[in-house]
Amino acid sequence: MSQSYKVIRADNHKLLMKFVDFPFQLYKHSSYWIPPMRNDEFNAMLPEKNPSLIESDFSYWLVLKNETVVGRVAGYINRRDNKLRDRKASRFGSIDFVDEPLVCKLLLDQVEDWSKSMGMTQIDGPLGPGHFDRNCILIDGFEELPTVISSYNYPYYSNYIEACGYFKEVDYLEHRIRISGEPDRRIEKISSYVLKKKNLSIWPVPSKQELMKRGKEFFELINEAYSGLHDFVPLNEAEINYLIDHFFSYINPEFVKIVIDSNNKMVAAGIAMESFSEAMQACEGRLFPLGWLKIILKMRKNDVLDLCLVAVGSKFRNQGLNSVLMHEMHKSAIRKGLKWAETNGELETNSEILEMWKGYDFKTHKRRRIYTKKL
Repeated sequence: MSQSYKVIRADNHKLLMKFVDFPFQLYKHSSYWIPPMRNDEFNAMLPEKNPSLIESDFSYWLVLKNETVVGRVAGYINRRDNKLRDRKASRFGSIDFVDEPLVCKLLLDQVEDWSKSMGMTQIDGPLGPGHFDRNCILIDGFEELPTVISSYNYPYYSNYIEACGYFKEVDYLEHRIRISGEPDRRIEKISSYVLKKKNLSIWPVPSKQELMKRGKEFFELINEAYSGLHDFVPLNEAEINYLIDHFFSYINPEFVKIVIDSNNKMVAAGIAMESFSEAMQACEGRLFPLGWLKIILKMRKNDVLDLCLVAVGSKFRNQGLNSVLMHEMHKSAIRKGLKWAETNGELETNSEILEMWKGYDFKTHKRRRIYTKKL
């Protein structure tokens, strides 16, 4: 190791705060990085706050140069994921570093050594401990604003990671969609036909409270719909309760679209939210003293909808319900006066989702990657 650098474990409150704070320093001159809420980032590192860590091994490290933080990384071993897939894999996540390849190498070497000491034979990343954590390295689309549940990194990241022996495991694509001023009549007819033929209907979500009452049913649908997808591990009860409390608290029921059958059972769902990206940049990761006001003022000018997720139960896959959900979302976006929609990452191999966008005016403008390496 270069004498000017040292790797330390972030194992106390002060060092964990340095871990959280580092990207705020690294990206302070970036127009595209979206600051997260500092308290949320800190709490996500603690097993008593984040149930995804309870059944995982984890550790956090910093690289210092003359006592200044120049890099950070987390290591995770998701035991449920390994059992499900019958493998011995670790994950690296929350990786950030200055424009110096040695710092990247020091970070990854540290996670790899830790992983080997835990008996692992493979490492993937960037990934968090749970499915809904920020993940991936941005490899294309560096002059595009991310959604608040996505991430941003400088262009040099991928080159330095690949120089450490990492290879592409899978890519995710993101799209920007123009919201037309009127609903597509052709899709309206198709949507009505699909619902009538299958004896289904749209559940008009009456309030956030009523939505939260069906939160468990919603995430059970996620478990069913996402089964078999890359890196997805079925959510347990603690994770479901955590997501109901945290995820649903940000959601406007107008942008929650749920399809039910004749027995009022949820069979498909889609969630979107008005984009908070510029608002989060304005508040710089803090609600107080004036962060909340900056958010309100920025949101008054927002014209973008972030498409968060779509889930369709196995019985109704490939039967047009994705298009039904997006059509309903389109109509709500028009009512709100929104002009653009941003997707989050979609597997490049998910042909059903990619095919759906062909009916819209869209462009694919971001590509993200998860890497892998044998140990």
